[in-house]
Amino acid sequence: MAVVKPQDYQSQLASWRSALSSGNPGLIATRARELSEAQSRVDTDFHFTVTDFMWRPVGMLGSDLIDASGTDPRNNVGTARIKAKGDSDLIDHFMGCRSTMVGIIMETAGLRFPFYVKVHRYTYEKGAWTGVLECKSIWSILDYLTIWPSWALPIQTQPFSHAVFMWGLCTAIEAMVSESAMRIQAGFTEFINNALSLNPDMRAWWGTVTQALKRDGLSVNTFRKMLRTPIYVKRTNPFLDASPVAIRTVRMETCAQVIRDVTRAYGVDTSMDLWLPGDPQPDKWAKLSQPTYVFSTKDRSQITGPTKTVKDAVIRTVVDLGGSMGVLSSLIKEVKGFDGVFKAPKLGVDFEPPWAILVAPDGGNDGSVISAEIADHTPEGWQHIIGGRSPKWLNDLMNATFSWMLDSLQIILGFTGVPSDLLSGFLNNAFLAFELVQLYSRRDEMGPYHPAIEQFHATASAPYNVETLFGFINAFFDSRGYTAAQVVFRNGEQLALGRDIYKGGLMSLVYHGRTKMVTDYIENILWRVTPTDREVLVQIGDGRKDEAPLAKIQRLITGAMEAIAVLTLSPQNG
Repeated sequence: MAVVKPQDYQSQLASWRSALSSGNPGLIATRARELSEAQSRVDTDFHFTVTDFMWRPVGMLGSDLIDASGTDPRNNVGTARIKAKGDSDLIDHFMGCRSTMVGIIMETAGLRFPFYVKVHRYTYEKGAWTGVLECKSIWSILDYLTIWPSWALPIQTQPFSHAVFMWGLCTAIEAMVSESAMRIQAGFTEFINNALSLNPDMRAWWGTVTQALKRDGLSVNTFRKMLRTPIYVKRTNPFLDASPVAIRTVRMETCAQVIRDVTRAYGVDTSMDLWLPGDPQPDKWAKLSQPTYVFSTKDRSQITGPTKTVKDAVIRTVVDLGGSMGVLSSLIKEVKGFDGVFKAPKLGVDFEPPWAILVAPDGGNDGSVISAEIADHTPEGWQHIIGGRSPKWLNDLMNATFSWMLDSLQIILGFTGVPSDLLSGFLNNAFLAFELVQLYSRRDEMGPYHPAIEQFHATASAPYNVETLFGFINAFFDSRGYTAAQVVFRNGEQLALGRDIYKGGLMSLVYHGRTKMVTDYIENILWRVTPTDREVLVQIGDGRKDEAPLAKIQRLITGAMEAIAVLTLSPQNG
């Protein structure tokens, strides 16, 4: 989703600059007021531009449009369903999606949503033909970028078992996408990959270069454009990246799969915007001149650190660890209304509350809120049991003891023939196989009659170790009472996307007579066009409970151990 300024705003901006140069105070004040009104006004018109495979306009879906709807979720593929009249001149172009890309750009309220046609259905019903387009956003290109263990080497030579990404989460994701895009767009291993794979089509041996020459001709800028087509990654300064620390090993997974996994518990938002000639350059190094997919990341957790550098990412990790384990409670506090997020102002780690606050209307009153569901979930158990297996040393000791007893008995009684391991496994997993912890404060709050008393969590390993300690902390967090919210409101009435709020950003909802508040991320943007409605809707929250904060630390430790194994070329199992 890209933010674009309407043409009337641009013209009024030029008018204001002209008034400013005139030096007339009255004219300057008038033009400034008009400019302010134009900037705050939300354009509710929808414009659908149909393009060819190079994002060159082919036509507009004006009166041919019957209805349309779509979504733009956080860190996932957006979708759209567009229904057009069967006698539209564009139907033949839509049918071309079976062999090439058919692009559709939807623009509204200063926002741009680029899609491509995944399926076109030409349907006859009720005496009329219609064309139904099932579209996906260009973010889906990440579903088709595979992460190789060694991206710069031919596919036949992959000495490292996994690719390793570790740094601030924004930097790690950007490196992941840029490496995969560079491998495709530079094409420097295509010759070896195709020749050794015995591909008989020799054009594919230099496919990327051939396509660049066909598209742009031979010039100084040909290869510069080639390296930026179709993806350009807008990079974060790694030394100023204060997003959460992440360590991830990847082997032949897609970028989209990894992004969905690693961002699920964090406030990092990714976007894939369509840059068109005339748009501002994404950064000073881009120098784009043709349609380009610009990938970027943004940490929207609004947790700030003391140094404003990558050191803050480490400090945040320490604060999260202390908060999730309940230590240093005098320094580390949980953010009110935002479960699983911790701050430590005395250590310089603070939370900046979102200034965009949505007030839910009282019953019977109109407002921008279309629907809201705030679900309060009761606790699920004040006593937890973890385990299932005794320690290996204890099982081995018991097996050895029973074997010694059988051998001794045979010697004393003077007979043979009984195998010494006859009782092997007897009373295994009978002692120290389970560990139990009771949360007395939760038991006291729940009362004696609450049915949710006890939970058992089976594990494949023995308890009474550090792993079990982590398991208990996660179990306590997952079984706590919590509030989850899901709110949908109209864009532009109180708050406007691209001006006041952003996809993936934090918002707070005040409800219940303005006595309660819940904070969550903007998870989805929904839009629809019907004969009677033209709306852009914004969804806060996904209605699910948050992940236990200690689980993030566990993933970090597991990722570090896997990374060490990969970088030291340790033997792989299987």
